Amino acid sequence: MSDTLFSDLGLSRDILSSVEACGYDAPTEVQTRTIPFLLSGRDILATAQTGGGKTASFVLPIIQTLSGDGRQPAHDGVKAGRKGDRRQARPRALIIAPTRELAEQIFASFATYGKHSNVTSAVVFGGASKHVQARELSRQPDMLIATPGRLLDFIQDRAIDLSQVRYLVLDEADRMLDMGFLPDVRRISDMTASDRQTVLFSATMPPEIERLAAQIQTRPERVQCQSGNLTVTGIEQSVLFVEATSKISLLKQLIEDRGMFRVLVFTRTKHKAARLAKILSKEGIKSDSIHGDRTQAQRKRALEGFRSGKVHVLTATDVAARGLDVDDISHVINLEMPAVADAETYVHRIGRTGRAGAKGSAISFCAPEEIQSLRAVEKLTGMKIAVDRDHPFHIDPPAERRSDHSPGRGRPKGGGGNGGHTPYKGRNSNRNRSRTGNRSASPSFRDRS
Repeated sequence: MSDTLFSDLGLSRDILSSVEACGYDAPTEVQTRTIPFLLSGRDILATAQTGGGKTASFVLPIIQTLSGDGRQPAHDGVKAGRKGDRRQARPRALIIAPTRELAEQIFASFATYGKHSNVTSAVVFGGASKHVQARELSRQPDMLIATPGRLLDFIQDRAIDLSQVRYLVLDEADRMLDMGFLPDVRRISDMTASDRQTVLFSATMPPEIERLAAQIQTRPERVQCQSGNLTVTGIEQSVLFVEATSKISLLKQLIEDRGMFRVLVFTRTKHKAARLAKILSKEGIKSDSIHGDRTQAQRKRALEGFRSGKVHVLTATDVAARGLDVDDISHVINLEMPAVADAETYVHRIGRTGRAGAKGSAISFCAPEEIQSLRAVEKLTGMKIAVDRDHPFHIDPPAERRSDHSPGRGRPKGGGGNGGHTPYKGRNSNRNRSRTGNRSASPSFRDRS
């Protein structure tokens, strides 16, 4: 596949001109393996590595088919449209994305790759002016990108009719599963043409997504790239063991000592992301945050500042783990490990760096109470993450702490019958305090609820 060119995939001259203008000459694995099938009209069920050029793999064929340059899909015929308001948008292609950031990114890709075509597009998502979006819909776009909730709002308002949709793409389907969107996706799918071409992309393929695919697709071509996104190449990964109360101090020190410039920091909650950005800004580190409580204008401003370099550190919840496409992110830092049940989120988080073949660095801060989350990540990825001890806040993880007493010579004080291991005593342990230095240097980052 390394010798394949975009010109080998059956793309039109206009599409190739747009691709070349972006500086691309060779397609990625997912593009090489899916574009020919999409141009031939096949349904696709694909897993692909994050940052592997997945968006272009469906954007390019849709632009070509809608502009009349490509071959028609294998399924012929479209359901007759319902008689209704002439102002209703009746798109021929629909792309559903789980987050507004991803929807905007896909919309921008259509604008870039489709500049030589007559294909029009629009995007709708929550958190932005519905009036402005309705005005765009009234222009009758050929292709619509949408998040499920806002799309259903417009359908209820009779502003959108999906009966003419012949190309349906579900992007990041596993993320939609996490966010509880699958019932909405099934409803939306039922409103489109029954003989449509359906394309489903997912970074991972849990059973629920397999069942959804069986319900909405017709004999799909199964494409699996990079082991379903569970292997992230080109990213140097490390874990730093640290008490939860020292994490912010460690973060500030790493940013300053290691000359980090464009850093994306993940936390578990919106409150923590917002609070961390304020703390760093007060310390003279230009920071902003992106999370679900911020308006679309605030999120857009934060992203623009991050892209331009005005913001050096962007703190975020997992809303930015997918769909955030920023070039040259030097480091992704997991200030908090994902929950054990959400280990796959780790792969999506660190996939924000090392994109398009570039090198990247992913650093995880792991407190003693997060050790099971770390082990879940290592089990999922099939690799042991290297431990970085080169920092003043290093502690040994609970399983590696040894008592000063040899096994069989009696219990250590407070140790219980554990065969020589001193149990972890929590944040007030004298042993922990001696290892972390001045623990009052950083505000606690624990929930007090």
